[in-house]
Amino acid sequence: MLGRTYNNRSWLVFSVFICFSAIILTRLFSLQCLQHSNYRLSARNQHQSTNYIPPQRGGILDCRGNILAASIPSFSLYCVPREIPADRIADIATALAPVIEVDETELRERLTGSGWFVWLKRHLSATAVREIKQLDLPGLALKQEMKRVYPKGSLLSQVLGFTDPDGNGLEGMEWKFDRQLRGHPGWLVTEKDSKQREISWFRSNNVAPIDGCNLFLTIDEVIQAIAEEELDKVFKEYEAKGASLVVMEPSTGRILALANRPTYDPNRYTQSEAEERRNRVVADQLEPGSTFKVFPAAAALEAGLVASDTEFYCEDGSFQIGGRLLRDSHPHGVLRFDEILQKSSNIGMAKVGMILGRGELYRFLRNFGIGRRTGIELPGEASGCLHEPRSWSKLSLRSITMGHEVSTTPLGLLTAFSALGNGGVLLQPRILDRIESPSGEVIYRYLRKEKGRVVSEDTARKMLEILRKVVMAGGTGRRAFIPGFQVAGKTGTAQKLDPGGGYSHSLYYALFMGLFPAAHPRVAILVVVDEPHPYYYGGVVSAPVFKEVAERIIRYLDLEAPEEIKRS
Repeated sequence: MLGRTYNNRSWLVFSVFICFSAIILTRLFSLQCLQHSNYRLSARNQHQSTNYIPPQRGGILDCRGNILAASIPSFSLYCVPREIPADRIADIATALAPVIEVDETELRERLTGSGWFVWLKRHLSATAVREIKQLDLPGLALKQEMKRVYPKGSLLSQVLGFTDPDGNGLEGMEWKFDRQLRGHPGWLVTEKDSKQREISWFRSNNVAPIDGCNLFLTIDEVIQAIAEEELDKVFKEYEAKGASLVVMEPSTGRILALANRPTYDPNRYTQSEAEERRNRVVADQLEPGSTFKVFPAAAALEAGLVASDTEFYCEDGSFQIGGRLLRDSHPHGVLRFDEILQKSSNIGMAKVGMILGRGELYRFLRNFGIGRRTGIELPGEASGCLHEPRSWSKLSLRSITMGHEVSTTPLGLLTAFSALGNGGVLLQPRILDRIESPSGEVIYRYLRKEKGRVVSEDTARKMLEILRKVVMAGGTGRRAFIPGFQVAGKTGTAQKLDPGGGYSHSLYYALFMGLFPAAHPRVAILVVVDEPHPYYYGGVVSAPVFKEVAERIIRYLDLEAPEEIKRS
């Protein structure tokens, strides 16, 4: 009996031992086999630190290599809250707040806690860095980073855009070409002690970063500065809502300058409004008014329906068409075709459109790129609007010939006009010339791209001869006349749509676009002023801006007057 009891107890003890051993072995198997990778990773994270090495963001430069956007070393301040004594938080916040320009209450909240890392201020000034080092406060540390800077301030700001504090492109070229600019980060693995301090002498797996590429624009910094200075004058003088100016090479499609008002400084983009950051040249859609008369006129001339001396009766300034009364700003009797453009007669242009017809007018306008995006390398480009003829009303034909019931961007308008300066061939405008690697190797070059012939070379030449008269005595754009240079241009005064319906009688766009020298155009310029006061005619407001910009460009590029002008 005693032996049986002993055996039972032995088996019980043995069973408990077996079960306990099985539990231990199962746990060991789970730790060593099933959860091995997790614990190995955890152990590595406790003793190793992988520090990513940011690459140098590529620069943005103009056509002559002048820097428009670059990255420079700077220091940012962070804290380790768990290392800051609780009784020192208030004193640290009081001493630090004025140095880094952060609200003291907000700073106190950031300093409180048990975390290992909290940003206090990114990209400090050199003065702030010196003062922080002198304060020598516990739990604070400086970290070197790269700061994006725009040395020219607001120059070309809507094109360049900006980045966030981490170097990610947010707007403009910075956003559009962020992948090419940002490069690829490297990394550095180091050992840490029990207090999470780096053991600098124990480093391994060092992989160098690959710096970003550089963007070279077609923009000329000097011409850009000229454009912005003159645009700023008219913007302020006429208390305008907005203004835009574009300078282009008609033979290549290269954008030499692109300016907008209002504007902002990308170095302080957080202090700007969306209205100031909008690139009006590519984003705004406007009815171009009388500047648009150039294209129906070119279409009629190309179709052989008119000649320069073809006469039209302009009804003495009042004409009933489609059940509506159409008026000219000044009454005219009989005008030749070239005089219709010179004096910008609405009635004469409506009669040209009636001869041309809906189908032909639509076809030619589409060939000029109206209602389509230009394809420029800028984000946010609008396409404009050109409805198909089947949706036109009885008034559409006359309205479109005058630049109403159709919309385009300022860039689209100048691109179409520049086709006449390029012998009738439409080009895709471009603002990016090439992309280079950090070593200077050209990775991609943006070449001249033809989009098709819109009119013959002979028609383009005749149109430029006609448009020369616009800037001469008796023309609407005589304030754009440049002594010694032939200018071919066109004025426009476009009524804006009234929010309540119809066209406003107090809100206008004032426009002027021109090419020079007219015989062999080197430069095309468009000036658009939105809601100028008290004057609003394109010939009064925008034509003088064209003249000032053109004369300064002539001096800068040292352009010579054509031989026929010199002889005269």
